[in-house]
Amino acid sequence: MILTVLSGRQETEWFDIEVADEYSVEHLKLMLGVRIFGEPPAEGMQYIMEAKFPEGLWFRVGDNQLLTGSGLREGCTVRIQRAFS
Repeated sequence: MILTVLSGRQETEWFDIEVADEYSVEHLKLMLGVRIFGEPPAEGMQYIMEAKFPEGLWFRVGDNQLLTGSGLREGCTVRIQRAFS
Protein backbone atom coordinates (compact mmCIF):
# COMPACT_ATOMS: atom_id res chain seq x y z
CA MET A 1 0.00 0.00 0.00
CA ILE A 2 1.10 3.57 -0.61
CA LEU A 3 0.90 6.02 2.30
CA THR A 4 1.62 9.74 2.46
CA VAL A 5 3.85 10.67 5.40
CA LEU A 6 3.62 14.13 6.94
CA SER A 7 7.12 14.88 8.15
CA GLY A 8 6.87 18.64 8.57
CA ARG A 9 4.48 21.55 8.37
CA GLN A 10 5.10 22.29 4.70
CA GLU A 11 3.88 20.05 1.91
CA THR A 12 7.37 19.99 0.40
CA GLU A 13 8.48 17.97 3.45
CA TRP A 14 5.87 15.24 2.91
CA PHE A 15 6.66 12.03 1.04
CA ASP A 16 4.95 8.88 -0.18
CA ILE A 17 6.11 5.46 0.91
CA GLU A 18 5.13 2.03 -0.37
CA VAL A 19 4.90 -0.65 2.31
CA ALA A 20 3.88 -4.29 2.31
CA ASP A 21 0.52 -5.06 3.92
CA GLU A 22 2.15 -7.66 6.13
CA TYR A 23 4.47 -5.14 7.83
CA SER A 24 3.81 -4.64 11.51
CA VAL A 25 2.87 -1.20 12.78
CA GLU A 26 5.97 -1.26 15.01
CA HIS A 27 8.20 -1.94 12.00
CA LEU A 28 6.67 0.95 10.05
CA LYS A 29 7.03 3.32 13.00
CA LEU A 30 10.69 2.37 13.40
CA MET A 31 11.36 2.86 9.67
CA LEU A 32 9.66 6.26 9.65
CA GLY A 33 11.32 7.34 12.88
CA VAL A 34 14.76 6.66 11.48
CA ARG A 35 13.92 8.43 8.23
CA ILE A 36 12.30 11.48 9.84
CA PHE A 37 14.32 11.90 13.03
CA GLY A 38 17.55 10.27 11.84
CA GLU A 39 17.77 7.73 14.66
CA PRO A 40 15.87 4.85 16.29
CA PRO A 41 14.01 5.69 19.50
CA ALA A 42 16.22 6.09 22.55
CA GLU A 43 15.46 4.26 25.78
CA GLY A 44 12.30 5.64 27.35
CA MET A 45 11.07 7.08 24.04
CA GLN A 46 8.39 5.71 21.77
CA TYR A 47 6.75 6.75 18.53
CA ILE A 48 3.03 7.39 18.33
CA MET A 49 1.44 6.98 14.90
CA GLU A 50 -1.73 8.65 13.76
CA ALA A 51 -3.46 8.30 10.41
CA LYS A 52 -6.39 9.64 8.47
CA PHE A 53 -8.29 8.90 5.33
CA PRO A 54 -8.78 11.67 2.78
CA GLU A 55 -11.45 13.99 4.18
CA GLY A 56 -11.40 12.07 7.49
CA LEU A 57 -10.40 12.64 11.08
CA TRP A 58 -7.09 11.59 12.63
CA PHE A 59 -7.07 8.29 14.53
CA ARG A 60 -4.36 6.58 16.55
CA VAL A 61 -2.87 3.45 14.98
CA GLY A 62 -2.48 0.60 17.47
CA ASP A 63 0.95 -0.93 17.97
CA ASN A 64 0.54 -4.69 18.16
CA GLN A 65 -0.85 -5.52 14.76
CA LEU A 66 -0.09 -5.83 11.09
CA LEU A 67 -0.83 -2.91 8.79
CA THR A 68 -3.74 -4.82 7.25
CA GLY A 69 -5.49 -5.03 10.63
CA SER A 70 -4.61 -1.52 11.78
CA GLY A 71 -7.24 0.37 9.80
CA LEU A 72 -4.71 1.73 7.33
CA ARG A 73 -5.37 1.39 3.64
CA GLU A 74 -4.08 2.72 0.33
CA GLY A 75 -4.07 6.53 0.25
CA CYS A 76 -4.00 7.16 4.00
CA THR A 77 -1.95 9.99 5.42
CA VAL A 78 0.19 9.13 8.45
CA ARG A 79 2.28 11.08 10.94
CA ILE A 80 4.43 10.07 13.89
CA GLN A 81 5.57 11.92 16.93
CA ARG A 82 8.01 11.15 19.69
CA ALA A 83 6.69 10.52 23.18
CA PHE A 84 8.75 10.15 26.33
CA SER A 85 7.75 8.03 29.29
